[in-house]
Amino acid sequence: METFKRTIKRMTHTALALAVFGLAACTPSQPEGEIQGAAGLAIAAERALSGLDRKVLQIDGFVVPYLQGGEGDPLVLIHGFGGSKDNFNRVARHLTKHYTVYAIDVPGFGASTRDLQADYVINTQIDRIHAIIEKLGLNKTHIGGNSMGGWISGAYAAKYPDHVQSVWFLAPAGLLESRKSEVIQKFEQTGEIVLTASNREEFERIVDVVMYERPAFAPGFVVQAMADRAAADQPLHQRIYKDFKSVPSDLASVLQNSEYQGPGLIVWGKEDRVLHVDGAAELKTAVPRFDVILMDQVGHVPMMEKPEQVANDYVAWRQGLGKQ
Repeated sequence: METFKRTIKRMTHTALALAVFGLAACTPSQPEGEIQGAAGLAIAAERALSGLDRKVLQIDGFVVPYLQGGEGDPLVLIHGFGGSKDNFNRVARHLTKHYTVYAIDVPGFGASTRDLQADYVINTQIDRIHAIIEKLGLNKTHIGGNSMGGWISGAYAAKYPDHVQSVWFLAPAGLLESRKSEVIQKFEQTGEIVLTASNREEFERIVDVVMYERPAFAPGFVVQAMADRAAADQPLHQRIYKDFKSVPSDLASVLQNSEYQGPGLIVWGKEDRVLHVDGAAELKTAVPRFDVILMDQVGHVPMMEKPEQVANDYVAWRQGLGKQ
């Protein structure tokens, strides 16, 4: 049955991709900053399937596109390094029936403003996220993020505990990394930043490092468009990555010493090559009220690799909080 379901999904996605590709020539371009052409239309179609609408706000000289959809308690989602709001499209399909989902393009990433002179260190980004949340009119929200976005989410809860109802950590960065991952070791030994790319071949390598297994729907024209964007962003993103590494990070201690002591859910893929899965235990030890889910055959982006399972686990966890 599972094989049949996967086959149907592949057929549906393939049909969608072909339809989008055929319509590209006669359809208006996507908004400024978004990926254009057939790839842009495929991404827009995926948003629509998940019930997400693209919107824009401005803070401190940055144009910040975001996706919003669903109804219920607000859930703000923050992508990882080199990612975008669209990293949450597939998991949002299973969340918008329960919550009002907001997926944000962090300044310097996605379709947000690029300012080569701006400061993108985590503490600055935390305050930008706070400004965004205030612009959205959210007084108290659930927040979550992947990798860099998980680091921002946790540090945001530590700095603004009265504004947070819960935190969802998806393989968060910012930990001491007592067992260093393959990606961290390579950077420390050679200075190579594995998560930036100058061409499609390098981008394909990033995908294979980040994911345990590629999702069924990954047409070549979408991959090419994302590779082109990664290449254009490489100089800025290399600088941002080095800035991150220049500042000591200890998210576990920051949370441990803050007023925010939960609730929180930590989700981590056991096959993560970007950030070692032992980070889950480090974070759990710091804040015992946090819950942990470790996923088999999942890499660094659980919400993209197994979106339905990740969403269902999160919804069940949230429902459990209401019974405590």
